[in-house]
Amino acid sequence: MDDEVGEGVEESSVANFGKRPPGIKNRLPSKKQKLNKAELYKPPTMTELASLKETEMLYNSSLFKLQMDELRMEVELKEKKKKGLLPILQSLEEILRKLPPMTIPDASELEGSLPKNVCLPMRWKKTQLKGEIKLRKPLEVKIIGSYLLGTCLNDPLTIDMAVQIPTECFQPKDYLNFRYHHKRALYCMYLVKHLKKKKDLVKSVSYGSLQGDHMTPVILLKLVGKNATVRLIPCLPETGFKEARFAPSKNNIRQQWYNQNSEEETFPPTPHYNFSILRDMSLERHLHHLYNASYDFPAFKDAVLLLKVWLHQRELDQICGGCNGFLISMVVAHLLDNGQVNKVMSGQQVVKNVLHFIVTTDWASKGVTMCKSSNSQTLPGLEEFHQHFPVVFVDPSGYLNLCADMTGTTYEHLKHEAKLGLDFLDDKRIDGFHCLFMTPVLFTRKFDHLFTITKLKQLRPSVKKFDLETQLMDRGGNYPRVVLPRVEEILRQALGDRIKLLASGLFHSAEWPVNSPSPKIEEQGPLTFGLLLNGGLASSVLDKGPAANTTEAKAFSEFWGKKSELRRFQDGSICEAVVWPGTSVAEKRLVCSHIVRHILHLHAGIKPESIAYTGGQLDPILQQPLLHPSSPGGDEEPAPRTGEEELLQISVAYTKLSRHLRELKDLPLMISSVQGTSPAIRHTEVYPPCAGWPSDRLRTAGPSVPVKIPSNDKQCPTWIPALRVVCHLESSGKWPDDLEAIHHIKTAFHLKMADMLHKQCKLVTVATASHILAIVDGFVFQVSVAHRREIVLLKEVITKEGLSMLRDNERSKVLERETGHLPHLTSLLHGVHQHHGAFGPTVRLAKRWVASHLLADHMTSECIELLVAYLFLHPEPFTSPVSPQTGILHFLNLLCQHDWESTPLFINFNNDLTASDYDEIRQQFTNNRSHLPVMFLATPTDRQTSLWTQDKPTPMVIKDYIFQRLIELARESFTVLQQQLSGPISAEVDFKQIFRPPLDPYDVVIHLRAKLLPRRHQAVDADPTTESLLTLKPTLDAKHLPVVDFDPVQCYLVELREAFEDLALFFHDTYGGDIITVVWKRPAFKPQPFKPLQAQARIPSTSSSKVPLVIPNIEGIIQDFQTMGRGLVTSIEVRTENWNI
Repeated sequence: MDDEVGEGVEESSVANFGKRPPGIKNRLPSKKQKLNKAELYKPPTMTELASLKETEMLYNSSLFKLQMDELRMEVELKEKKKKGLLPILQSLEEILRKLPPMTIPDASELEGSLPKNVCLPMRWKKTQLKGEIKLRKPLEVKIIGSYLLGTCLNDPLTIDMAVQIPTECFQPKDYLNFRYHHKRALYCMYLVKHLKKKKDLVKSVSYGSLQGDHMTPVILLKLVGKNATVRLIPCLPETGFKEARFAPSKNNIRQQWYNQNSEEETFPPTPHYNFSILRDMSLERHLHHLYNASYDFPAFKDAVLLLKVWLHQRELDQICGGCNGFLISMVVAHLLDNGQVNKVMSGQQVVKNVLHFIVTTDWASKGVTMCKSSNSQTLPGLEEFHQHFPVVFVDPSGYLNLCADMTGTTYEHLKHEAKLGLDFLDDKRIDGFHCLFMTPVLFTRKFDHLFTITKLKQLRPSVKKFDLETQLMDRGGNYPRVVLPRVEEILRQALGDRIKLLASGLFHSAEWPVNSPSPKIEEQGPLTFGLLLNGGLASSVLDKGPAANTTEAKAFSEFWGKKSELRRFQDGSICEAVVWPGTSVAEKRLVCSHIVRHILHLHAGIKPESIAYTGGQLDPILQQPLLHPSSPGGDEEPAPRTGEEELLQISVAYTKLSRHLRELKDLPLMISSVQGTSPAIRHTEVYPPCAGWPSDRLRTAGPSVPVKIPSNDKQCPTWIPALRVVCHLESSGKWPDDLEAIHHIKTAFHLKMADMLHKQCKLVTVATASHILAIVDGFVFQVSVAHRREIVLLKEVITKEGLSMLRDNERSKVLERETGHLPHLTSLLHGVHQHHGAFGPTVRLAKRWVASHLLADHMTSECIELLVAYLFLHPEPFTSPVSPQTGILHFLNLLCQHDWESTPLFINFNNDLTASDYDEIRQQFTNNRSHLPVMFLATPTDRQTSLWTQDKPTPMVIKDYIFQRLIELARESFTVLQQQLSGPISAEVDFKQIFRPPLDPYDVVIHLRAKLLPRRHQAVDADPTTESLLTLKPTLDAKHLPVVDFDPVQCYLVELREAFEDLALFFHDTYGGDIITVVWKRPAFKPQPFKPLQAQARIPSTSSSKVPLVIPNIEGIIQDFQTMGRGLVTSIEVRTENWNI
């Protein structure tokens, strides 16, 4: 059998590609056979039962298996395309086999010998090549790799073709001192010279590198009329040199020659140099091994295709030293050899076993070998490989480490993704297929913080600093890849428990034209690092070291440099410690950036300005520079803050108020619960109020009234929101069953509680029929009493038959939402924030984005909060964001990528929803889709109604305009933000761009007077030259209640919507927007029959209809806009070019 397979592989040229391996018969019937009725109903066969059992055991649903099969068929190369490529590949093979010879007279003088417009694909300063070099046609031309095995991806399609350099081009010792590499580069030039002329076959010819290795260039051929690339890989025959010469500990670069010195000759190991030659000798041998593994193993192809998609979606196959399709194919072959998979398994079973193997083995400390040879005396052992490579996976020969270029962080990244993949497959509640194979897990979205070393040239001095001159010689001068492992080691030590994962990405060099010199080492591309933060420790400002006067303390001090200092701690210990800047929560979120810049400058000599760090670029969106309270010193400018400190103060004040309410004496009924409902209490208020308020713009309403009102001659008073709190009283049978009586009792409670809070707790209070206003620590709270029986009474209706029944109505819905659902939701979301510190800031950025695009009034605050909660509770295929910047990127992607039309969104608080609950909700959603909101959010307590999206967005309006606009804006914003985060970060990058709304689609723009906008300081582009509120000292010991919840723009909007709701949609940025935009409702402008009760803002139509018709009076409506907003409106811009009415 082995000989037969080997022979089949040996003859696998282009002409034989696509044929069945020997011994495999065509088992498919010649035509579809018709079954009789008895056969249709006969019991299932053992094969069918096994398939059904497999589906039940492997997949969460039959849909999962269908999706996997469909994906495989989508990504694999189609037979039709193979047949179309066959004659082109045959022609190319024939051309290569008939290349005319070329002679270079003197290798030491190449300039006059090279063809015009063809450059060498490799740079070198010196070479041992001398005399005449004969370049001849290839010894063999063979297709290798995934194309021949049938495991290549259809898009992009790359076909590897091994071009064996004839032995007559080499001398016995050409394995030394880069002679082979230099001759290989000359052979590439020789091939390009002739292939450039084949315009009928080759569209373009360019150079590239093999796995990002500058020492092994390849030739990339774009074929005419085909969306395919042929990659020509010059290589050696398997017997080109003795394998034993390339063991990891062997030296094949003479240091005396490389450094051009006369010092005593040393022979340090050159493991990477040896790997680069041995890899070229092993191409065909590896093909044989994979061919034998895939023989009579259909699932091999399926599994490799799926694993390639999995790797590609995570960019693990695109970085230098990453895990490519070849390596993952060898892993499958290894598991087959070891019996961990077998040939009767399905592709999905193999995939799961491969992921399990990656997770449960440790290639960094206990390497894996595919070699079965018992000749341990000549073969290098795993210990020898571990001495020279951070990750070890040895090929069947026992000499080649397939992970030679993989760094430790890349391997940890691979294990991390494999572990997540297994978790996705095991969780029946999530869409494992979509998480594993359909969602791109890009660097910018995966990691909380990113930083890039923009100038790779700065890594060059680090070689000497780290004493890596020998390794630099081994890598042929590629100093970024020499320094990278040491930089990773330093970063891991410095960041410690602050991070869960460190990943680096030196992405493959792009192809370059054949008439241009090869890119310089520093032109490889930026070196990017990703940090997956540990939310609980990442923002710590202290790194506490060992006790003073110990050996460990000295090492700690040397590692941190001048940053380390002796400190005495509260427990009396004296230790070395490092303290990082962090006077605000926003600054603490960037502690890792200070560590990275300091440690790389100290140990690697990389200037801090050469490190582009991405982590807090969106923080200015949440800052309120004009509202920051004065610093304790009075003169110093306070550090920029993003609201977390104010939210913490609100939490303290809320806790204090709750305690006061529970401790009130002599109330007729005890307070059973106190629940906050304002976004600030659940840490999701975009701009939380500061403690206190300016007092010189207000005047007292009266001598006995503790309320202040705005002065008539002043500008609009400061925006001060009331923080809502709901109090439930203990149960009592004495509550009446009459709604009006209940309202009177609640009013009495408000009066009594306000008086008691004032007398017993010394709080400034004002009571109204519906609530109490109380000042606690400079914040205004609105407290209202709730009675659960009131909701039932509001729902109660009497039928014609005299029966009593409960039916929802608008009043009951509002009351139930405000006193029941919202307090419960606040509790849940507060719990999410306690567990995920980035939840609150992410919600605030999301709300600010929605509002900045003038859609805040058309989407409930709770809806946005639930969407963000989904990102933290169900982040698959990512992990829960720790950075608000990453969170808003995920939010925008969720809006534009989720299939809102056919899929509900599950927010599973506390994992209360089971897999069967998911199925039940999906079924109910499908059955009632036409009656449900456009955005359906399912929670454990709201499984059928999607309470928070019932009214906003409304099905009629949002489906036609607002919802589509929301999705389009999210898509564009996501694209822009991702590009900004992926590119070089500089002061010129405008991260506020996605928060500026395009005004093109609007029909009318109403401009507002700035002085009457109480929230103008919250605008995205707030003018810092306006009157600063810092000059007005906040009043913390207030004796009068300020103006609360007063925003003239909102009052104006309410009037506009009430008057013109049937004619127009109105849009406004709640947070300081100085315009109101209008979109006409096109159907309302069609001529309609005259009706006296609906004649407002109408004029007769010019239509010739016999029935009197009317149309909206646009000029009159615009005038009404101006009249209703007199004093507030400065001008109205009418954009008639947008009208189509």
